[in-house]
Amino acid sequence: MTRLANYLETVDVRDRQFVGTIAFRNEELTLPDGSKLALGADSGHWVMVFQEQPGAAFEIIEYDQHSGKVFVDKKPGGPAELKRFKQRLRYFFAHARVADLVTIVPPQTEEK
Repeated sequence: MTRLANYLETVDVRDRQFVGTIAFRNEELTLPDGSKLALGADSGHWVMVFQEQPGAAFEIIEYDQHSGKVFVDKKPGGPAELKRFKQRLRYFFAHARVADLVTIVPPQTEEK
């Protein structure tokens, strides 16, 4: 199966214009370490929903590329939280299999 990273080789994850959500297509699917992750991006605002193991509480990490600020469960974070966000993002990109995911991209609207 193709890993997500293979599709992302030409994608600049620093792109501040991308809008969309990537998540597992069903509740039974996990990453190899048993964790689950969903990722949303909207013009440089990233939201990661992470569950370390089944039954564990979900953690929500928000990262704003424009300001460089990170929040964990709505509380301000610092360099350690940003590092954890990026590590999880890299792990997700390296190990998530395309066949296990759904990608939701909002419809394009014409400007009037």
